[in-house]
Parts: sequence; C-alpha cells; structure tokens
Amino acid sequence: MARAQASTEFIIILGIFMVVLLVFFTLALDFFFSVRSQRDYNDALSAVEMLASEADAVQSQGSGAERIVEIRLPPSTTFSPNVTFIGRPLNTVTGKSNTIAIDLNGTTLSATTSSTVVGSFPSYSGVHHMRVTSHGNFVSIGTHLVSATPDSVFASMERSTVETSSLSFLADITDSTNDSVRVTLESPWNYTNANMSISPSSFSTFGISSVPVTLTFTTNGDAVGIYTSTLNVTAVRQASDGSVSARETFAVPLTLEVSSG
Repeated sequence: MARAQASTEFIIILGIFMVVLLVFFTLALDFFFSVRSQRDYNDALSAVEMLASEADAVQSQGSGAERIVEIRLPPSTTFSPNVTFIGRPLNTVTGKSNTIAIDLNGTTLSATTSSTVVGSFPSYSGVHHMRVTSHGNFVSIGTHLVSATPDSVFASMERSTVETSSLSFLADITDSTNDSVRVTLESPWNYTNANMSISPSSFSTFGISSVPVTLTFTTNGDAVGIYTSTLNVTAVRQASDGSVSARETFAVPLTLEVSSG
C-alpha cells in the first residue's frame, strides 16, 4: 500500500513539474518571439529612415553625389512591391514618389523624402548594401553589388597615340559564398577620331578578389580637345543554379583629353 502511495505521489509531482516546465517554456517562447519582433521592427524602421536621410543628403549635394548604405531587411518583410517599395507602390500610378516603406506582416514602416526617389528593395531578407545616387531632379536607390575603383576615369594623351587606363571591380556579396556577380560593361562612346575599347567587357566574380579592367584609348591625327562619355556597368547576382536575385546598374564617368602635341 505504501509503495502504491509513493508511486502515486511521484506521478503527481512529475505531473506538476511538467506543467511548470511547460509554463516556463511557453513564457520563454513568447519572450523570444517578442524580442525578434522588436528587432525586426527596429531594423525596418532604421532602414527606411536611413535611406530617406541619405537620399536627401545626396540630393542636396547635386547630380552625381552618391553614398552606399547598409541596411537589414528582416525575415518578416513582405516582399511585394505594392507594400515594400521605394518611391511609391507598384500598383499606384499617380501621386508623389517620395516614400520609402517596408511592410512587416501587415505593419508598414515608412519615411518620406524631400526629393523624388525611384528604385526597389532586394527580394530576400538579410544585410544589404544600397547605392543612393542623385540624378539632379531625382534620387535612385537600388542594390549595391559591385564597386568600381576609381569611380571616374581621366586620361590625357596626344593625337595619333595609344594610352590605357585601369579600373578594378570588386563584388560586395560577403553574405554568401555560393553566389556570384556577373558584370557587363558597355559604353556609348561614339567618337570617330578617338576610339575606346574595354577588356574584358564581361566577367563573373565571387567577391574574393578584384577584377582588373583595361580601357584602351586610340586617337588619330584629327583628334584634339575633350571627349566625355560613361562606362555603363550592369551587375546581376546569380545563385549556383543560375537564378538572378538582384540587379544593379550605374555609370563610371569617362573623360579623355587630347592635346595637339
């Protein structure tokens, strides 16, 4: 009888312990989700406010001003251009384009700018670098995938000669070792007495080391003066299966000065 009573008491104590453990587990889980929810809220709010602030900053500096901004898009972000957007929602064709918004499961966090902004957010969560560029009457904001050094090219030469200028490109995809960045370089250089070639004009990089690019300028006897153009850079982020998750475009200013010799 005593043994049966002891067994019953043990089962009761074990049951009470399990109930208490379940209560503590539930409270801990609620606390975890509360902390994560607050972190997501803070990250999203910081992202929209920082991008809006930097957009106004480059706009005040004038056309060509540019900054790289690091943000974090939370896992709870709703990745739809109708609710998470730069400028205005995709399904809105009228109204001002001066809002930057991130939706977190139905909760929208936003900031407004004094200038017109255009662009888009990446389509996946995590830490991202965003390129914020002033174009005079508007500001573009988009994913930053690759950096060019230097950020502008100036070459000086005489007529009937050949000169080269070098750039290097480094991918900024430190959050993944499997993705690569495919870079394509083009230029609307259309001068007949001063030619320019690009080598290589396309390449892939994993962000481990910089990729050198050479611009070769060739002038004939009629060339003289200042020649200007741009090196247009298109970068796409590719996964190992070939899918594209982000795209970036920007321009490197080119200036060639040819003297009469």
